[in-house]
Amino acid sequence: SEIENCRATIYDFQWDLALSRWVPWEDKIDRTPIPNDSSFRQIMVPTVDTVRYLFLANLAITNNNPILFCGPTGTGKSVYLQGHLLAMDKELFAPPNFVGFSAKTSANVTQYLIDAKLDKRRKGFYGPPIGKKMVVLIDDLNMPQKETYGAQPPIELLRQF
Repeated sequence: SEIENCRATIYDFQWDLALSRWVPWEDKIDRTPIPNDSSFRQIMVPTVDTVRYLFLANLAITNNNPILFCGPTGTGKSVYLQGHLLAMDKELFAPPNFVGFSAKTSANVTQYLIDAKLDKRRKGFYGPPIGKKMVVLIDDLNMPQKETYGAQPPIELLRQF
């Protein structure tokens, strides 16, 4: 058969519930031509990896699960995820909260950056606007400096959420 003759792995396919068969991720790539008047900064070339990652991100967000994307620097993880989050349904989701970590990010700054985009419900209780969900994207999660005992306080704070 066609699948037996190729060197593909299970990771090269997605199970399509509607068709009841395996479909290559490559078939899901948006092949819309890039407009001639696009500036270089606006161009994003979709790949099998980006289609796969955005599918997984959407699946995690839809099911209220946290997700961690890791990979080499400069591969577009942040750009693709930001674009995806900004395109989410405005009726269901509050604007996403983008938090960028650096070596100097403290737990207090992290708390402030997350709380700043939330509504105060009552003393000590915060949340997205009523009837909406919020997604928080933490960029450069590994960046906060380790303290004396090897912990990274901003990450310890995130574990409490």
